[in-house]
Amino acid sequence: TLAGPPYNGYPTFSSPVALAQAAKDAGFDIMTTANNHCLDRDKQGLESTIQALDSLGIPHLGTYINQIEHDNSHPMTVYLDCIKLALLNYTYGTNGRLVEEPNIVNYIDTVAMQRDLDKAKAEGHDFIITLIHWGIEYDTRSSAEQEYLAKWLLEHGSDAVMGSHPHVVQNFTVDAIPDNDRYPEIVVYSMGNLVSNQRKINTDGGIMIEMDLRKTGDKTVVTDCHYLPYWVYRGTIDGLYQYYILPSNDAMANRRKYQINREDYKALKLFSKSTRARLDSCALNNGINILERR
Repeated sequence: TLAGPPYNGYPTFSSPVALAQAAKDAGFDIMTTANNHCLDRDKQGLESTIQALDSLGIPHLGTYINQIEHDNSHPMTVYLDCIKLALLNYTYGTNGRLVEEPNIVNYIDTVAMQRDLDKAKAEGHDFIITLIHWGIEYDTRSSAEQEYLAKWLLEHGSDAVMGSHPHVVQNFTVDAIPDNDRYPEIVVYSMGNLVSNQRKINTDGGIMIEMDLRKTGDKTVVTDCHYLPYWVYRGTIDGLYQYYILPSNDAMANRRKYQINREDYKALKLFSKSTRARLDSCALNNGINILERR
């Protein structure tokens, strides 16, 4: 939430606009804004976040100033060469805070999601990705509710589902619809923390997901999928914390290069081992698996 000063962390967040600029400079092209903290500063916070992203030229989806802006830009369309990609974004809630008119927050609502999926298909999108904020915090396994909703999304037109919110890496599934005769479909229930101050077991890292898509005629399929594990290293400079997103395999192999002390190296090893074990145990289906990117 880019709500301006006073800047604050948990439980009601507000970050400076410089954070969004830094993310853009680092290579982030699109941002989702529908999450349980998007109303931490109520109407002013929601609108200032949107205005800040607009001022930086960063496309975004999930929250909107009004219904017209929502209808004009959701689902979001992204062109990747010859592939017309649709992005959808929803959140389970906003920590009890109510959205004020005319603002819009995309909540998890099967009626609204059905309408959005139908719109994406009617507009001729080749591949639909749903980015969803859901699940039980710190639980390393998907819940029954997540699994039900993932199956519903796939059955109603989404081709891939990418989850966030639990702050830990959860399991994934490939081809989550039994007897699916279309093509492999990917569900990543939670990608964990890409960057965070959280230091408890399983919260000090996350994964990126890389999907290769191929379009043949009017059919677009996932031909390959990898996860890239990252660990958040917290160091200090002049007494202030500094956070570094390290590829966990490279950090494991090059501890001296990253100047990781013994205690932090133990945490890195634990994160790498538990994440790999959790994801490598997921089933291979339909010739596609999510393998670790080396």
